[in-house]
Amino acid sequence: MSSQSQINSIEDIFDSSLNLEETHFKEGYNEGYSQGLMSGKEEAEQTGLKMGFEIGEELGFYRGCVDVWNSAIRVEPTQFSTRLKETIKKMEDLIEKYPVLDPEDERVNEIMDSLRLKFRVIRAGLGVKLEYDGSSLDPCALKGAVLSIVKAALETIDFGSHCGSHPRLGVVDHICFHPLAHSSLDQAAGIAKSLAVDVGSSLQVPTFLYGAANVEGRTLDSIRRELGYFKPNSGNHWAGGPKSESLPLKPDEGPAQVNQAKGVLVIGATRWVDNYNVPVFSTDIAAVRRIAKRVSGRGGGLPSVQAMALAHGDDVIEVACNLVEPSNVGGEMVQQEVERLAKDEGMAVGKGYFTDFSQDKIIENYSKFCPLMDVCPDACDVNGCPHMKCVRLYQHIHHLRSGEVLASYS
Repeated sequence: MSSQSQINSIEDIFDSSLNLEETHFKEGYNEGYSQGLMSGKEEAEQTGLKMGFEIGEELGFYRGCVDVWNSAIRVEPTQFSTRLKETIKKMEDLIEKYPVLDPEDERVNEIMDSLRLKFRVIRAGLGVKLEYDGSSLDPCALKGAVLSIVKAALETIDFGSHCGSHPRLGVVDHICFHPLAHSSLDQAAGIAKSLAVDVGSSLQVPTFLYGAANVEGRTLDSIRRELGYFKPNSGNHWAGGPKSESLPLKPDEGPAQVNQAKGVLVIGATRWVDNYNVPVFSTDIAAVRRIAKRVSGRGGGLPSVQAMALAHGDDVIEVACNLVEPSNVGGEMVQQEVERLAKDEGMAVGKGYFTDFSQDKIIENYSKFCPLMDVCPDACDVNGCPHMKCVRLYQHIHHLRSGEVLASYS
């Protein structure tokens, strides 16, 4: 073989190698581009979902703070300057204006910036150390959110100076965790117990556990009865804090002595409970108490119903009911029974109302805000599902109902 032929052969091999390398490069590039595009879309989707979760949680935090502040204004209006009241109202308006269903709305960033600024102004004006700590994508984020609200309420409201027509044991009277969708009662109980530890240790509030969060399954009404919850101490009203620092019942968490300005807190975990109130047009509290007793399961009435009479305005007394098993005894049955008993007493009755959305309505409303409510394509059980969509759904479900946090107001 001539030297020229060898050169040509080498060049052919070199060209062939270059062509092969270029072909592989193009194939690799195209494959990499496709994979990168798909990965990028998935990452963008997860980032968007994460951002949506974080913004939603931050909005919820501000909503909770505004609710506590508004409650405090109703209780102690003189503690808030006119300017602070106006700023709180503006903050509430901003929350209502947030385009929940349109995250691409141009106002999103502007509204969030304004909310954060107003929050800092209110916090400084009240002289409280309260801060949004950011999102945490685990069930403990629920505990953190509730703990922040409890802390804000304790820093804002003086229980000892409060008077109202609704019974209460403390600044924050009652918190209950209810499992929704695929969440379990054990999970709700775990968060309740963890929150109780934090409230008792860091906030120094005597804390009692009930339901699934209590080892003996103690009930809410039994704790309340021992602590004098059902007995008004000022006519038909409840005024001030406990008369003694000593408690008739040992708390599960926190100090054994009660602070007059804070009171005590009851935390539990149960299946869903509906609250249904029926107005009776009367000023005869004794007669309406008879009706409430006869409606309640304890008084021989409707099973799983707890009821009491509460003054509600000048000429109305409500039969306020807890429906512990709403799937068995619902609001309509309570309405009919109150009407029947009131007729025997010669009293007129108005249409009752639920104090909160039903659990189905809460999930429905939340699904409009959060696209994570989609069913997993693998039809797996959400508790054990490794897919991000179901994991996030499971976490979001815990955030749907942070509990009945009742700051002390009537």
